[in-house]
Amino acid sequence: MRVCLIPLKIEARNPAANLRSFEQRLATVLPHRPDLICLPECAFTGYLYEEHDLERFAEPISGPTTHFLARVARENHCYICFGMLEKANQKVYSSAVLLDRSGQIILVHRKLHEHPPLATGDEVRAVDTELGRVHILLCGDLFDDHGKALLHAGADILIVPLARSFDGQSPDVARWLTEERQVYADEVKKVGLTTLIVNALEDSSQDEVSFGGALVISPTGEILAETMHGSDEMLIFDLVSGKMNGG
Repeated sequence: MRVCLIPLKIEARNPAANLRSFEQRLATVLPHRPDLICLPECAFTGYLYEEHDLERFAEPISGPTTHFLARVARENHCYICFGMLEKANQKVYSSAVLLDRSGQIILVHRKLHEHPPLATGDEVRAVDTELGRVHILLCGDLFDDHGKALLHAGADILIVPLARSFDGQSPDVARWLTEERQVYADEVKKVGLTTLIVNALEDSSQDEVSFGGALVISPTGEILAETMHGSDEMLIFDLVSGKMNGG
């Protein structure tokens, strides 16, 4: 199984341009024949939390964004996981969607560790696929003990889309290497699942923007592959018979 993690570089509040950017990136992704493409939290809008932004950019599942990604999954015969702002029951959630090779929605995760005005989810589900049993957590959920406790025994893969930034300067390579990189690995070790982490990348001319990068971490907390902090470089990696091999 070949996974492709894309720390998509985006312009906040411009989903149309960001979807076009993703479509352009596919030209470099698809020759690798990925089985699974993973995108960040709020992949095409940026992580938004003001009421007027939520009203403008949140969508139902399914809606225009899921329809677009479903077509990509179907035409390229691959699974796609991506984060989005979901509008449901007069609430807005930071959610992640997993599509199968036919473009069908097979799993939706609503972020558990969230702050108003965004609503919080209350469950963690798994789905059995040809790739294995898959879970999704979003960003801070990885550090939520209750959320981790809801993960199913016997799962194979955990996908963690992020929209993580630092206060002040972001990206910050030194801070990432000395303060946070190992923290993520330690949390994955507690979970005990092969984990795919992919962060959004926003315009670094501003402070406190999502800082990009991607990681593949083993069930024992070993960082098996990563891309550069502050970059939108894609990470291609092979999972073969439950063992991780570079690709």
